Amino acid sequence: MRTVLLAGSSHPVLAKEVAAELKLPLGRCDIERFPDGELDIQLLEPVRGAEVFIIQSLHAPVGEHLLELALLSDACQRAGAASVTAVIPYLGYARHDRRVSGAEPLGARVVAELIAAGRVDRVVCLDLHSRAVEGCFPRPVEHADAVPLLIAHLKSTLTLPAVVISPDLGAVKRAEAFARPLGIPVAVVHKQRLSGAEVKAMGVVGEVAGRHVIVVDDMISTGGTLVAAVQTVLAHGALAPVTVVASHGLFAGPAQERLAALPLARVVVTDSVPFHGKALFPLEVVRAAPALADVIRRLVASSAGA
Repeated sequence: MRTVLLAGSSHPVLAKEVAAELKLPLGRCDIERFPDGELDIQLLEPVRGAEVFIIQSLHAPVGEHLLELALLSDACQRAGAASVTAVIPYLGYARHDRRVSGAEPLGARVVAELIAAGRVDRVVCLDLHSRAVEGCFPRPVEHADAVPLLIAHLKSTLTLPAVVISPDLGAVKRAEAFARPLGIPVAVVHKQRLSGAEVKAMGVVGEVAGRHVIVVDDMISTGGTLVAAVQTVLAHGALAPVTVVASHGLFAGPAQERLAALPLARVVVTDSVPFHGKALFPLEVVRAAPALADVIRRLVASSAGA
């Protein structure tokens, strides 16, 4: 079965890198806008009978990128594609996987159902905020793992003694996934979220005094959680400068200024979300294309052997 890769408009650079990893050309399509703002999508690549993979990261503006993904998928299905897989390096609303007060929507479920409504047969996601998000999808979900790529990047510059820091209880398993191959312990910062952008750290469980620290999380949004974690471990005797690692670098709102004010050795993220402009802090970007291409390669092989 023929494989066709299509790029949405949210992250064309990453789509080109995935295509290069797979040694496949990107399929041709035009994505424009009508004068009234509506999307005008035209497939220029024949997809009849093909296994189509649409690469579209769902960062801000999430709604626009989500609608574009749905329209691209619908166009492929109507043009006779055998299957359509959405390759989503960053899944917007993944943090909205539970209701706290009972008065808010279950955002992850809504986004998952909208993706399915766009006639997507399968989804590939990179480092979901929580594996529980998979349960929101009525379609099969495949996971691409960026952690091995991030660990490989860290190993060449690891300074001992060191400790991996989980900035909250929800990131402990992720911290352990980094600590085991690096051969170093884990410590956990207890935090209290005051608002969507403000976090208060309550203390540290684990030994950090006299150690170099690597703070790991799945994403950096406004930076509030990381600031609280870094300040807390330094107050408990950890050594500066600090390394921060995350799969997704959103750097929303005051994130740049907050991170620039910290004693950071480096901030390491993947390119799951495009970064525009100049970073105000030492930023290192790890390519996500190998992890995404590996999953696509396995799916294509599985289809060929079916």
